[in-house]
Parts: sequence; structure tokens; C-alpha cells
Amino acid sequence: MPAAFQIKGSLFTLSVLQLLNTDLKEIEQQLTNKIKQAPQFFNHAPIVIDLNLLEKSVDITFINDLNLMLKKHTLIPVGYHTKDKVLSKALSQALFPIFKDSRNIPSTQSEAPEKAQNKLIETRIRSGQQVVAQNGDLIVLSSVSPGAELLASGNIHVYGTLRGRAIAGLNGDTNARIFCHKLEADLISIAGQYRIFEEDYEHENGDNLGYQIQLKDGTIVITSL
Repeated sequence: MPAAFQIKGSLFTLSVLQLLNTDLKEIEQQLTNKIKQAPQFFNHAPIVIDLNLLEKSVDITFINDLNLMLKKHTLIPVGYHTKDKVLSKALSQALFPIFKDSRNIPSTQSEAPEKAQNKLIETRIRSGQQVVAQNGDLIVLSSVSPGAELLASGNIHVYGTLRGRAIAGLNGDTNARIFCHKLEADLISIAGQYRIFEEDYEHENGDNLGYQIQLKDGTIVITSL
């Protein structure tokens, strides 16, 4: 009998909702304002809820109410991240997926650091394509189409127009940067911090020499080259 399925390791981009308090009304109000900035980006988007910064513990009733609120706004909770053992047990019993801290997962590889492996792409990145440089920089000598996605553990260099999404510092490298000649992206992200651009956003660059995108004090900063 031929195989009916395959199980593969893969890499998908998930947004993380990191809760800072337990006031659902306040969370919903701020979330509504955020969604208005980029409704297509958040529409039916999978999201992970991080509870580790909450000052007080929550119970499964709060989780159920939070899930209902998120689904009302077309967000799809796909799992929770918490170090609270009591809550983790309750989430497991309620069949909610739990995302563990990757640093606590034993590695089957050598502890020696891997040699950086940059990826060079000479052709245009078309809509729907996802290109990943898992252990180095991603260099694109052409342009990136709307609906495409670039991901790199290091820096991202685009020598044409950057559209779609660009996510650098995939493993948490806050020193990672994004460089491009022309910036028309929907979303850019560095080490988990992201910025969404509205349709009418204008990227000012009178000299047209390109852009550098980096993190400064935890905030994404865009400057002309």
C-alpha cells in the first residue's frame, strides 16, 4: 500500500501575542486598533500566546475567554507558551497545544557553533515563494514580489525592490539588519520585533540610495543609506 502521508520538519512564520496584563477589555481594544492598521495581515492569522510576562497566574477560564475574543477578531490561536506548571497541566488537559522554550529542548547536534552558510539568490522571488537562510545571511540580487517571504537567521540584502515580508534575525539575533534598494514591503521583522506598513505608507528617500533597517532600543528604525 502506498504511503498516505509524510511527516516533515518545516519552518513557518507565527506571530506571537505577548500578554502584559489580564484585562481582556483593554487587550481587545488595543488589538482592534492594531488590526485596523493591516486587516489582511491579521485575517485568519495563526498566533501563539505568550503568558510569561504576566505578573499573576491565569486559569483555564481566562484562556477560554481569550480564545473566544481572538477568534471573534479572526485570529486563530495555535498554542500557548508558559512556564507555569499548573497552567501547563490545565492546558494539556483541555487539549491546548503548548510551545516549549527551544532552549530547554536537548540538541542532537554538536555544541560547536555552526559555520555561517549565506544563501545567494540571483533570480526574482515570485509571489507565494518562501526563501530561508537558516544559518546565515540571505542575499537577493533581484527584486521580491508581493506575497513572497524572506527569512534569515542573519541579515537580509535585497539589491532590487523589497515587497512582501522580510524577517531577519530569525533565531533572535538583535544585531541582524535588512538592506534593500527600494522598500515596498508589507511587513519587516528583526528578532521578533516587527513593523507593518499601511497601503498608503510612503518611504522617503530623496537620494534613492537604499535603506537600512535595524533594531535600536527594541524598536525598528529605518534609515537611508
